[in-house]
Amino acid sequence: MLLPQPFKDRYSQLVDDPETFFSILEVLLPKSFRVNTLKSTSEEVKESFERYGIGLKQMDWYPDAFVSELPDIGSTLEHFSGAIYFQELVSMLPPLLVRKELETTKRVLDGCAAPGSKTTQLAALMDNKGTITANDLSYSRIRALKFNIEKTGTLNTVITNRDLLSFPQMEFGVIILDVPCSAEGTIRKNAELFDCWSIAEVEKHSKLQKKLIIKAFDMLSPGGTMVYSTCTFAPEENEMVVEHLLKNRPAQVEPIEIPGFKTSKPVTEWAGQEFDSQVSKTLRIWPHHNDSGGFFLAKVTK
Repeated sequence: MLLPQPFKDRYSQLVDDPETFFSILEVLLPKSFRVNTLKSTSEEVKESFERYGIGLKQMDWYPDAFVSELPDIGSTLEHFSGAIYFQELVSMLPPLLVRKELETTKRVLDGCAAPGSKTTQLAALMDNKGTITANDLSYSRIRALKFNIEKTGTLNTVITNRDLLSFPQMEFGVIILDVPCSAEGTIRKNAELFDCWSIAEVEKHSKLQKKLIIKAFDMLSPGGTMVYSTCTFAPEENEMVVEHLLKNRPAQVEPIEIPGFKTSKPVTEWAGQEFDSQVSKTLRIWPHHNDSGGFFLAKVTK
């Protein structure tokens, strides 16, 4: 895979080890999955996979997360029955950041939910209690969301097929906003990504993301918590979107800790713009640090 030179020029100035970073982008992403605790336990899955002769690596930072180098896990009974759910490691992080909030929150919104990875994880963390509204704009993706909700035994979720920007004004104690993005961080599983990559594409997504984060914040209950996330490296889609929120709403950015998972500091200035000091509480995840995809996280309270 040939990385575009503008991409390399752009991110070599942000990442700690450009050579290692660019090298790992050409390596296929390891197969990871999450144990669906609505149907099984990590110990039961480990015992079954040991009988199958499939080696697993359990994540210290999230005992229900596993990595396997073998593709055979897709043909196991556990996958067929919904006891495990294929999910990128970084995709598991947003719900984990609100575990404490989920203990007391009755109403949760997954604003861009399909195909359901975070929705079904939230349901498992909530033990199918409370109510999750899983919304997505794309009807075709809604079908995948519905399938995964049914397969995993998720019962506390309603599906809505709306443009989030025109979503009825409601209040939620927790909102997960994993927005559409340029998806640069998924290159390890999508080699065709750079066929349409451009700065113009990044800027187009940034404009939408700024609207979405404002809309989502306005639907937070007083004292509520929102996790904003992307799977891209672009500051325009990450720190600059959080900066936009801070300039336009009374938001507070909360510090994030993920013990056992290596994270990096965010960008504090870009394109001649210096960001609010609160932006420094957000996190970046570079693929070469955890052998994962790329990701950005911000935890915001109202």
